[in-house]
Amino acid sequence: MISIKSKQLRRSLYPIKIDIKFDVHDIRKYPAIDIADELTLINQNFLLNIKPEELFNFAFLSTEKKILAPNITSMLEFYDKTVALFATQILRQKTDKLRASVIIHLFSVVQQLYIKNHDIHSIRIILATFDHPSIFRLRETWRKFRIQKPKFYTALKYLWNVFSQENNWDDYHSWLEQKFIKDCLNKNQPMLLFIGYLLSKMIIDHYRYYEISNHNKNEKSSRVHMTFIEYIKSSPKHYK
Repeated sequence: MISIKSKQLRRSLYPIKIDIKFDVHDIRKYPAIDIADELTLINQNFLLNIKPEELFNFAFLSTEKKILAPNITSMLEFYDKTVALFATQILRQKTDKLRASVIIHLFSVVQQLYIKNHDIHSIRIILATFDHPSIFRLRETWRKFRIQKPKFYTALKYLWNVFSQENNWDDYHSWLEQKFIKDCLNKNQPMLLFIGYLLSKMIIDHYRYYEISNHNKNEKSSRVHMTFIEYIKSSPKHYK
């Protein structure tokens, strides 16, 4: 995977000032594959910078998380900022047709993230954009999106169902572990999983290990954090 050389795209991902004009910051000016690759490389970099000590004693949940878990905090903050940026890209358009065209372009990015990059984390960013109240309520925009790209709309509904919060994310976890992760491992493909899934799984494994283990506390703490640490230091490395 090759990083985008253009500084313009990086500025579009980190805008200093939002200009309502149709200018260089409009993401439709950039191919979906380039945006997908850049998102994956940015989030991969965040993930690889996470230090083991950021995980011990669940430092990322503390009130001092910016100090104790700076890289995890930065990754989550970038998630929120990118959702806000993409939502702004849609809302800044003056007509439903133009707003639908941005949604279509963003879903083209989702396709690249899924098929080429196997990057669930960045897909979750775009789906969170579509789920944002200010975007979800745009009924006429979504109607135009459905009419213009019926196959995109069907695929989006499938993802929305897969990533549903129902049953405490059971369907999502089942799909992720029984299909997505298994397929990537069988094909020896790199994958970038959602940081929230990894952290929640680490917490669940921690308490499960506590219940079944007879080891001392230090051994437990070391053992339960290794799965996440090993994931961070292995799979994403294969991106080029």
